[in-house]
Amino acid sequence: MINRRQLFAGAGALGAAGVLGIGARAWQQGLLGGDNPALAAWGDWTSQRQVGALRLIGAGVLAASPHNTQPWAFAVGRLGVDLFEVPGRSLGTMDPFGRERLAGLGGAIHNMALGSTALGRAARVRLLPDPQNPLHVARVLLGPDNSGPAPHRLVPIIGRRHTHRGAWRGGALPTAKVEALMDFPAFPDVRVLLFEAASPRGERFAKLTSDATAAIAGDTAMMADSHRWFRHERSDAVTRMDGLTLATSGISPWLATGAALLPAQSAQSEGRFWLAATRDTHLPTASIFGMILTPNPHDRRAALLVGSAWQRLHLNAVAAGLVAQPLNQLPEMIDRQTQLRQPPAFARAVDALLDDPAWRPSFAFRIGVADEPAAPALRRPVSDVLGPPARLAWEIDQWRNAGGAF
Repeated sequence: MINRRQLFAGAGALGAAGVLGIGARAWQQGLLGGDNPALAAWGDWTSQRQVGALRLIGAGVLAASPHNTQPWAFAVGRLGVDLFEVPGRSLGTMDPFGRERLAGLGGAIHNMALGSTALGRAARVRLLPDPQNPLHVARVLLGPDNSGPAPHRLVPIIGRRHTHRGAWRGGALPTAKVEALMDFPAFPDVRVLLFEAASPRGERFAKLTSDATAAIAGDTAMMADSHRWFRHERSDAVTRMDGLTLATSGISPWLATGAALLPAQSAQSEGRFWLAATRDTHLPTASIFGMILTPNPHDRRAALLVGSAWQRLHLNAVAAGLVAQPLNQLPEMIDRQTQLRQPPAFARAVDALLDDPAWRPSFAFRIGVADEPAAPALRRPVSDVLGPPARLAWEIDQWRNAGGAF
Protein backbone atom coordinates (compact mmCIF):
# COMPACT_ATOMS: atom_id res chain seq x y z
CA MET A 1 0.00 0.00 0.00
CA ILE A 2 1.18 3.53 -0.80
CA ASN A 3 1.68 5.61 2.34
CA ARG A 4 0.96 9.33 2.68
CA ARG A 5 4.59 10.34 2.18
CA GLN A 6 4.79 8.37 -1.08
CA LEU A 7 1.48 9.87 -2.25
CA PHE A 8 2.67 13.46 -1.64
CA ALA A 9 6.00 12.70 -3.27
CA GLY A 10 4.24 11.30 -6.33
CA ALA A 11 1.87 14.26 -6.51
CA GLY A 12 4.81 16.64 -6.24
CA ALA A 13 6.59 14.87 -9.05
CA LEU A 14 3.51 15.03 -11.26
CA GLY A 15 3.05 18.71 -10.42
CA ALA A 16 6.67 19.46 -11.22
CA ALA A 17 6.37 17.56 -14.48
CA GLY A 18 3.23 19.56 -15.32
CA VAL A 19 4.96 22.85 -14.61
CA LEU A 20 7.94 21.80 -16.70
CA GLY A 21 5.61 20.72 -19.49
CA ILE A 22 3.77 24.04 -19.46
CA GLY A 23 7.06 25.90 -19.34
CA ALA A 24 8.39 23.94 -22.30
CA ARG A 25 5.20 24.63 -24.26
CA ALA A 26 5.37 28.34 -23.37
CA TRP A 27 8.96 28.47 -24.58
CA GLN A 28 8.05 26.60 -27.76
CA GLN A 29 5.24 29.09 -28.48
CA GLY A 30 7.42 32.13 -27.85
CA LEU A 31 5.49 33.24 -24.76
CA LEU A 32 8.59 33.80 -22.62
CA GLY A 33 9.95 36.75 -24.58
CA GLY A 34 12.13 37.22 -27.63
CA ASP A 35 11.66 38.91 -30.99
CA ASN A 36 9.40 37.56 -33.70
CA PRO A 37 11.22 37.74 -37.04
CA ALA A 38 7.89 37.37 -38.85
CA LEU A 39 7.00 40.91 -37.74
CA ALA A 40 10.25 42.56 -38.83
CA ALA A 41 8.80 43.89 -42.11
CA TRP A 42 6.77 46.46 -40.16
CA GLY A 43 9.88 47.81 -38.48
CA ASP A 44 11.77 47.76 -41.76
CA TRP A 45 9.25 50.21 -43.22
CA THR A 46 9.02 52.45 -40.17
CA SER A 47 12.80 52.70 -39.78
CA GLN A 48 13.23 53.35 -43.53
CA ARG A 49 15.75 50.54 -43.95
CA GLN A 50 14.88 50.05 -47.61
CA VAL A 51 16.12 52.52 -50.21
CA GLY A 52 15.15 53.27 -53.78
CA ALA A 53 12.68 50.99 -55.51
CA LEU A 54 12.99 48.44 -52.69
CA ARG A 55 11.13 50.92 -50.52
CA LEU A 56 8.13 50.52 -52.81
CA ILE A 57 8.18 46.78 -52.17
CA GLY A 58 8.53 47.46 -48.45
CA ALA A 59 5.27 49.36 -48.65
CA GLY A 60 3.62 46.75 -50.86
CA VAL A 61 4.21 43.83 -48.49
CA LEU A 62 2.38 45.68 -45.70
CA ALA A 63 -0.89 45.82 -47.64
CA ALA A 64 -3.97 43.93 -46.50
CA SER A 65 -4.66 40.57 -48.15
CA PRO A 66 -7.34 37.91 -47.62
CA HIS A 67 -6.44 35.76 -44.58
CA ASN A 68 -2.99 37.34 -44.86
CA THR A 69 -2.19 35.11 -47.82
CA GLN A 70 0.18 37.74 -49.30
CA PRO A 71 -0.41 36.57 -52.90
CA TRP A 72 2.40 38.60 -54.44
CA ALA A 73 5.85 38.50 -55.97
CA PHE A 74 7.88 41.50 -57.09
CA ALA A 75 10.63 42.24 -59.60
CA VAL A 76 12.66 45.40 -59.25
CA GLY A 77 14.61 47.40 -61.80
CA ARG A 78 16.08 50.83 -62.39
CA LEU A 79 12.79 52.16 -63.75
CA GLY A 80 10.47 50.78 -61.11
CA VAL A 81 8.76 47.65 -59.84
CA ASP A 82 6.61 44.91 -61.37
CA LEU A 83 3.99 43.09 -59.32
CA PHE A 84 2.90 39.51 -60.05
CA GLU A 85 0.01 37.40 -58.80
CA VAL A 86 0.86 34.10 -57.10
CA PRO A 87 -2.21 31.90 -57.63
CA GLY A 88 -0.91 29.22 -55.25
CA ARG A 89 -1.45 31.61 -52.34
CA SER A 90 -5.15 30.92 -52.59
CA LEU A 91 -8.16 30.57 -50.31
CA GLY A 92 -9.60 27.85 -52.52
CA THR A 93 -13.35 27.53 -52.11
CA MET A 94 -13.39 30.66 -49.92
CA ASP A 95 -12.36 32.64 -53.01
CA PRO A 96 -13.10 30.39 -56.01
CA PHE A 97 -12.65 33.10 -58.66
CA GLY A 98 -9.62 34.86 -57.12
CA ARG A 99 -11.58 38.07 -56.53
CA GLU A 100 -10.23 38.59 -53.00
CA ARG A 101 -6.72 37.58 -54.02
CA LEU A 102 -6.74 40.34 -56.64
CA ALA A 103 -8.08 42.78 -54.05
CA GLY A 104 -5.01 42.05 -51.92
CA LEU A 105 -2.80 42.80 -54.91
CA GLY A 106 -4.71 46.03 -55.46
CA GLY A 107 -3.90 47.01 -51.88
CA ALA A 108 -0.21 46.41 -52.53
CA ILE A 109 -0.39 48.57 -55.67
CA HIS A 110 -1.95 51.43 -53.71
CA ASN A 111 0.67 51.18 -50.97
CA MET A 112 3.43 51.28 -53.57
CA ALA A 113 1.92 54.34 -55.25
CA LEU A 114 1.77 56.14 -51.91
CA GLY A 115 5.26 54.93 -51.00
CA SER A 116 6.69 56.35 -54.22
CA THR A 117 6.08 59.86 -52.89
CA ALA A 118 8.63 59.15 -50.15
CA LEU A 119 11.27 58.65 -52.87
CA GLY A 120 10.78 62.03 -54.51
CA ARG A 121 10.20 60.30 -57.86
CA ALA A 122 7.03 60.60 -59.92
CA ALA A 123 5.20 57.30 -60.33
CA ARG A 124 2.85 55.97 -62.99
CA VAL A 125 0.90 52.77 -62.44
CA ARG A 126 -0.07 50.50 -65.33
CA LEU A 127 -2.52 47.74 -64.47
CA LEU A 128 -2.33 44.41 -66.32
CA PRO A 129 0.49 45.69 -68.57
CA ASP A 130 1.26 42.42 -70.37
CA PRO A 131 -1.62 40.73 -72.25
CA GLN A 132 0.62 37.69 -72.74
CA ASN A 133 1.09 37.27 -68.99
CA PRO A 134 -2.15 37.72 -67.01
CA LEU A 135 -0.27 37.14 -63.74
CA HIS A 136 1.64 40.38 -64.34
CA VAL A 137 -0.89 42.58 -62.56
CA ALA A 138 0.92 45.93 -62.38
CA ARG A 139 3.97 47.91 -63.37
CA VAL A 140 4.94 50.93 -61.27
CA LEU A 141 7.10 53.22 -63.39
CA LEU A 142 9.38 55.63 -61.54
CA GLY A 143 10.55 58.94 -62.95
CA PRO A 144 13.88 60.66 -62.33
CA ASP A 145 15.00 61.80 -58.89
CA ASN A 146 13.23 64.92 -57.61
CA SER A 147 10.43 64.50 -60.17
CA GLY A 148 7.71 63.58 -57.72
CA PRO A 149 5.44 65.32 -55.23
CA ALA A 150 6.11 65.74 -51.54
CA PRO A 151 5.61 62.65 -49.35
CA HIS A 152 1.92 61.83 -49.05
CA ARG A 153 0.30 62.38 -45.65
CA LEU A 154 -0.52 58.66 -45.43
CA VAL A 155 3.05 57.41 -45.91
CA PRO A 156 3.66 57.13 -42.12
CA ILE A 157 0.29 55.37 -41.71
CA ILE A 158 1.33 52.45 -43.94
CA GLY A 159 3.26 50.92 -41.05
CA ARG A 160 0.44 51.49 -38.55
CA ARG A 161 -2.43 49.93 -40.49
CA HIS A 162 -3.52 46.67 -38.85
CA THR A 163 -6.81 44.76 -39.04
CA HIS A 164 -8.72 44.92 -35.73
CA ARG A 165 -10.89 41.84 -35.08
CA GLY A 166 -11.76 42.61 -31.46
CA ALA A 167 -14.61 44.32 -29.64
CA TRP A 168 -15.12 48.02 -30.33
CA ARG A 169 -17.07 50.81 -28.63
CA GLY A 170 -19.98 51.02 -31.08
CA GLY A 171 -22.11 54.14 -31.50
CA ALA A 172 -22.24 56.74 -34.26
CA LEU A 173 -19.11 58.44 -35.56
CA PRO A 174 -18.67 62.23 -35.88
CA THR A 175 -19.46 63.51 -39.35
CA ALA A 176 -15.91 64.83 -39.79
CA LYS A 177 -14.45 61.36 -39.30
CA VAL A 178 -16.85 59.82 -41.80
CA GLU A 179 -15.91 62.49 -44.33
CA ALA A 180 -12.21 61.80 -43.68
CA LEU A 181 -12.77 58.16 -44.65
CA MET A 182 -13.86 59.18 -48.13
CA ASP A 183 -10.96 61.57 -48.77
CA PHE A 184 -9.41 59.96 -51.83
CA PRO A 185 -9.63 60.25 -55.62
CA ALA A 186 -12.37 58.30 -57.34
CA PHE A 187 -11.44 54.97 -58.88
CA PRO A 188 -13.11 54.11 -62.20
CA ASP A 189 -16.01 51.66 -61.89
CA VAL A 190 -15.75 51.61 -58.10
CA ARG A 191 -18.22 53.01 -55.58
CA VAL A 192 -18.06 53.00 -51.78
CA LEU A 193 -21.29 52.63 -49.82
CA LEU A 194 -21.26 53.51 -46.10
CA PHE A 195 -24.16 53.20 -43.65
CA GLU A 196 -24.52 53.42 -39.89
CA ALA A 197 -24.60 50.09 -38.11
CA ALA A 198 -27.72 51.15 -36.19
CA SER A 199 -29.65 52.11 -39.35
CA PRO A 200 -32.21 49.77 -40.98
CA ARG A 201 -29.70 49.08 -43.75
CA GLY A 202 -27.01 48.38 -41.17
CA GLU A 203 -29.27 45.95 -39.33
CA ARG A 204 -30.06 44.20 -42.62
CA PHE A 205 -26.34 43.97 -43.45
CA ALA A 206 -25.64 42.47 -40.01
CA LYS A 207 -28.35 39.85 -40.45
CA LEU A 208 -27.13 38.82 -43.90
CA THR A 209 -23.49 38.75 -42.76
CA SER A 210 -24.44 36.56 -39.81
CA ASP A 211 -26.32 34.20 -42.12
CA ALA A 212 -23.40 34.10 -44.56
CA THR A 213 -20.97 33.35 -41.75
CA ALA A 214 -23.15 30.47 -40.58
CA ALA A 215 -23.25 29.12 -44.13
CA ILE A 216 -19.46 29.25 -44.43
CA ALA A 217 -18.96 27.67 -41.00
CA GLY A 218 -21.21 24.81 -42.12
CA ASP A 219 -19.36 24.32 -45.41
CA THR A 220 -16.65 21.72 -44.76
CA ALA A 221 -14.59 22.63 -47.83
CA MET A 222 -14.64 26.37 -47.14
CA MET A 223 -13.60 25.95 -43.51
CA ALA A 224 -10.82 23.53 -44.47
CA ASP A 225 -9.46 26.05 -46.98
CA SER A 226 -9.71 28.81 -44.40
CA HIS A 227 -8.07 26.72 -41.69
CA ARG A 228 -4.99 26.10 -43.87
CA TRP A 229 -4.02 29.72 -43.26
CA PHE A 230 -4.21 29.67 -39.46
CA ARG A 231 -0.80 29.51 -37.76
CA HIS A 232 -1.29 28.13 -34.25
CA GLU A 233 2.30 26.95 -33.80
CA ARG A 234 4.95 29.63 -33.45
CA SER A 235 7.31 27.52 -35.56
CA ASP A 236 4.84 27.71 -38.47
CA ALA A 237 4.38 31.45 -38.01
CA VAL A 238 8.12 32.14 -37.99
CA THR A 239 8.81 29.85 -40.94
CA ARG A 240 5.92 30.82 -43.20
CA MET A 241 5.45 34.45 -42.10
CA ASP A 242 1.87 34.56 -43.38
CA GLY A 243 -1.65 33.65 -42.33
CA LEU A 244 -3.66 34.45 -39.21
CA THR A 245 -2.62 33.92 -35.59
CA LEU A 246 -4.12 34.02 -32.11
CA ALA A 247 -2.52 37.43 -31.60
CA THR A 248 -4.55 38.87 -34.50
CA SER A 249 -7.79 36.95 -33.81
CA GLY A 250 -9.35 39.71 -31.71
CA ILE A 251 -9.21 37.94 -28.33
CA SER A 252 -7.43 39.52 -25.37
CA PRO A 253 -3.67 38.98 -24.95
CA TRP A 254 -4.36 36.88 -21.83
CA LEU A 255 -6.73 34.58 -23.71
CA ALA A 256 -4.34 34.39 -26.65
CA THR A 257 -1.54 33.36 -24.29
CA GLY A 258 -3.68 30.66 -22.71
CA ALA A 259 -4.90 29.38 -26.07
CA ALA A 260 -1.32 29.21 -27.36
CA LEU A 261 -0.55 26.64 -24.67
CA LEU A 262 -3.31 24.34 -25.95
CA PRO A 263 -3.32 22.10 -29.03
CA ALA A 264 -4.44 23.71 -32.30
CA GLN A 265 -8.19 23.82 -32.88
CA SER A 266 -9.85 22.00 -35.75
CA ALA A 267 -11.41 23.64 -38.78
CA GLN A 268 -14.85 22.94 -37.29
CA SER A 269 -14.00 24.57 -33.97
CA GLU A 270 -12.51 27.53 -35.84
CA GLY A 271 -15.82 27.90 -37.67
CA ARG A 272 -17.78 27.88 -34.41
CA PHE A 273 -15.46 30.48 -32.88
CA TRP A 274 -15.64 32.69 -35.99
CA LEU A 275 -19.44 32.51 -36.07
CA ALA A 276 -19.69 33.42 -32.38
CA ALA A 277 -17.19 36.27 -32.75
CA THR A 278 -19.07 37.64 -35.77
CA ARG A 279 -22.46 37.54 -34.06
CA ASP A 280 -21.41 38.59 -30.56
CA THR A 281 -18.48 40.95 -31.23
CA HIS A 282 -17.89 42.11 -34.79
CA LEU A 283 -21.42 43.04 -35.80
CA PRO A 284 -22.77 44.47 -32.50
CA THR A 285 -19.78 46.74 -31.80
CA ALA A 286 -19.33 48.34 -35.23
CA SER A 287 -20.13 52.00 -35.87
CA ILE A 288 -20.26 51.83 -39.66
CA PHE A 289 -20.71 49.06 -42.18
CA GLY A 290 -19.74 49.48 -45.79
CA MET A 291 -19.38 47.80 -49.14
CA ILE A 292 -17.20 48.49 -52.14
CA LEU A 293 -19.21 48.04 -55.33
CA THR A 294 -18.34 47.47 -58.97
CA PRO A 295 -20.43 46.40 -61.98
CA ASN A 296 -18.40 43.21 -62.48
CA PRO A 297 -16.61 41.95 -59.33
CA HIS A 298 -14.84 39.19 -61.29
CA ASP A 299 -13.22 41.52 -63.79
CA ARG A 300 -9.50 41.50 -62.97
CA ARG A 301 -8.97 45.24 -63.34
CA ALA A 302 -12.07 45.99 -61.28
CA ALA A 303 -10.94 43.61 -58.52
CA LEU A 304 -7.55 45.34 -58.34
CA LEU A 305 -9.21 48.75 -58.06
CA VAL A 306 -11.58 47.48 -55.35
CA GLY A 307 -8.55 46.36 -53.34
CA SER A 308 -6.87 49.73 -53.84
CA ALA A 309 -10.02 51.45 -52.58
CA TRP A 310 -10.11 49.26 -49.46
CA GLN A 311 -6.45 49.95 -48.72
CA ARG A 312 -7.06 53.69 -48.97
CA LEU A 313 -10.19 53.49 -46.79
CA HIS A 314 -8.30 51.56 -44.13
CA LEU A 315 -5.36 53.98 -44.19
CA ASN A 316 -7.76 56.91 -43.92
CA ALA A 317 -9.49 55.21 -40.99
CA VAL A 318 -6.23 54.77 -39.09
CA ALA A 319 -5.23 58.39 -39.82
CA ALA A 320 -8.59 59.49 -38.34
CA GLY A 321 -8.08 57.45 -35.16
CA LEU A 322 -10.44 54.66 -36.24
CA VAL A 323 -10.09 50.90 -36.69
CA ALA A 324 -11.33 48.65 -39.48
CA GLN A 325 -11.94 45.02 -40.39
CA PRO A 326 -13.07 43.29 -43.59
CA LEU A 327 -16.37 41.39 -43.28
CA ASN A 328 -16.38 39.63 -46.63
CA GLN A 329 -18.71 36.75 -45.80
CA LEU A 330 -21.47 38.05 -48.09
CA PRO A 331 -19.36 38.32 -51.28
CA GLU A 332 -17.74 35.01 -50.39
CA MET A 333 -21.06 33.21 -50.20
CA ILE A 334 -22.26 34.88 -53.40
CA ASP A 335 -19.18 33.47 -55.14
CA ARG A 336 -19.57 30.06 -53.48
CA GLN A 337 -23.17 29.70 -54.60
CA THR A 338 -22.14 30.71 -58.11
CA GLN A 339 -19.35 28.13 -58.09
CA LEU A 340 -21.74 25.38 -56.93
CA ARG A 341 -24.44 26.53 -59.38
CA GLN A 342 -26.88 26.90 -56.53
CA PRO A 343 -29.79 29.36 -56.48
CA PRO A 344 -28.25 32.83 -55.86
CA ALA A 345 -29.94 33.37 -52.51
CA PHE A 346 -27.30 35.70 -51.09
CA ALA A 347 -26.93 37.66 -54.34
CA ARG A 348 -30.68 38.29 -54.34
CA ALA A 349 -30.82 39.12 -50.64
CA VAL A 350 -28.06 41.72 -50.93
CA ASP A 351 -30.14 43.71 -53.44
CA ALA A 352 -32.05 45.20 -50.50
CA LEU A 353 -28.81 46.94 -49.43
CA LEU A 354 -28.07 48.51 -52.81
CA ASP A 355 -29.22 51.79 -54.32
CA ASP A 356 -28.59 50.35 -57.78
CA PRO A 357 -28.49 46.53 -58.10
CA ALA A 358 -26.35 46.88 -61.22
CA TRP A 359 -23.47 47.72 -58.87
CA ARG A 360 -22.47 44.51 -57.08
CA PRO A 361 -20.67 44.08 -53.73
CA SER A 362 -17.04 43.01 -54.10
CA PHE A 363 -15.82 43.89 -50.60
CA ALA A 364 -17.56 44.43 -47.25
CA PHE A 365 -16.24 45.82 -43.98
CA ARG A 366 -16.85 47.48 -40.63
CA ILE A 367 -15.27 50.64 -39.17
CA GLY A 368 -15.39 52.05 -35.66
CA VAL A 369 -13.47 53.02 -32.53
CA ALA A 370 -11.54 50.65 -30.25
CA ASP A 371 -9.90 51.15 -26.86
CA GLU A 372 -6.84 49.05 -27.71
CA PRO A 373 -4.82 49.01 -30.93
CA ALA A 374 -4.71 45.98 -33.18
CA ALA A 375 -1.68 43.70 -33.21
CA PRO A 376 0.49 43.55 -36.34
CA ALA A 377 0.09 40.55 -38.62
CA LEU A 378 2.85 38.28 -39.88
CA ARG A 379 4.67 39.48 -42.98
CA ARG A 380 7.25 38.05 -45.34
CA PRO A 381 10.13 40.51 -45.75
CA VAL A 382 11.14 42.12 -49.02
CA SER A 383 13.94 39.59 -49.49
CA ASP A 384 11.41 36.73 -49.52
CA VAL A 385 9.10 38.17 -52.18
CA LEU A 386 11.62 39.24 -54.81
CA GLY A 387 11.33 37.20 -57.99
CA PRO A 388 13.59 36.89 -61.02
CA PRO A 389 14.28 40.03 -63.10
CA ALA A 390 11.25 39.50 -65.31
CA ARG A 391 11.37 43.12 -66.41
CA LEU A 392 14.98 43.07 -67.58
CA ALA A 393 14.27 42.73 -71.32
CA TRP A 394 11.70 45.52 -71.13
CA GLU A 395 14.17 47.82 -69.36
CA ILE A 396 16.79 47.17 -72.02
CA ASP A 397 14.26 48.19 -74.69
CA GLN A 398 13.47 51.36 -72.73
CA TRP A 399 17.17 52.10 -72.43
CA ARG A 400 17.65 51.72 -76.18
CA ASN A 401 14.64 53.89 -76.95
CA ALA A 402 16.09 56.57 -74.70
CA GLY A 403 19.31 56.62 -76.69
CA GLY A 404 21.31 54.59 -74.21
CA ALA A 405 20.66 56.80 -71.19
CA PHE A 406 18.10 56.82 -68.41
